Amino acid sequence: MIIVFLTKFFDFNLDKFPHLEDQGASWYYWKLPHANFLSRITSWGGYLLHQITIWFLTFTALKKPDKREKALNWLYISNIIFVLLHFIQTHLFYDGIAQDVPIWTSQYSVIVMLVILLFMLEEKRGLFFGKKIGIKKEYINNVKKWHGIYISWAIIYTFWFHPMEGDIGLLLGFIYMFLLFIQLSMIFTPLHANIYWITLLESFVTIHSLSIALQNNQEIWPMFLIGFLFMFVMTYQYGLKLKKSVYIINWILYIPLVISLYYFRGFNKLYELLFIPSALYGGVLLMFIVYNLLYRLKYNK
Repeated sequence: MIIVFLTKFFDFNLDKFPHLEDQGASWYYWKLPHANFLSRITSWGGYLLHQITIWFLTFTALKKPDKREKALNWLYISNIIFVLLHFIQTHLFYDGIAQDVPIWTSQYSVIVMLVILLFMLEEKRGLFFGKKIGIKKEYINNVKKWHGIYISWAIIYTFWFHPMEGDIGLLLGFIYMFLLFIQLSMIFTPLHANIYWITLLESFVTIHSLSIALQNNQEIWPMFLIGFLFMFVMTYQYGLKLKKSVYIINWILYIPLVISLYYFRGFNKLYELLFIPSALYGGVLLMFIVYNLLYRLKYNK
């Protein structure tokens, strides 16, 4: 949390960097009007060094049990070092890699991460009201073999996409990244597979996405709140082994919230509720179809 404090406390130092006017939902505001060599080389250099280091240590922990403890310690230490490095890089040169890649790449990298978690946890909590859709255990076991490689890329790519600004939306995003770095550093520990901890990680994106939408005065902010809360009441909560009455209470709280928000926004825009669940459940369905096809080809069934 020290780095969160430093990011907010020294935010005034970033006022010296100019920004172009916000140009809409597809525009990324937190970048220099014109990139320069140093901003590019430091952001991309930092990202690549961070990525290669974490992949190397992750592979070492996975493939060499005798070196696992040392690799895990270095995973944790390396993430701290690169977070501090990015903080310094931001204050010297500002730009993240957002200067050269579109904003949707960062957004969808996280969406795919959430899809992968839904897919892997289907055997523990189901997908709809605690009910399973029949994803085979061998599919899930296969995803478990490679999910860390993808998720570590998604986290590190997204982390270096943004400069370490102290705006509330970005700051909450960095808190989310730091929680994910902890998860990344805790492989082979009970915390890594703890369903309460994982549910927190899945749900935190609600706070971050909502804060960004409100900060940018986006009228569609209810879509993020209602959409991600839907994921909690429909799926996430059923992994927590709560009393049946608690599940019902959560639904009773959720439905009036939807009605009240869209009473003011307009019930003709209630379709927005479907955007986030459709993307996440649709991603799970696509993974399910792909695995079915691959295994049929593999076993000629």
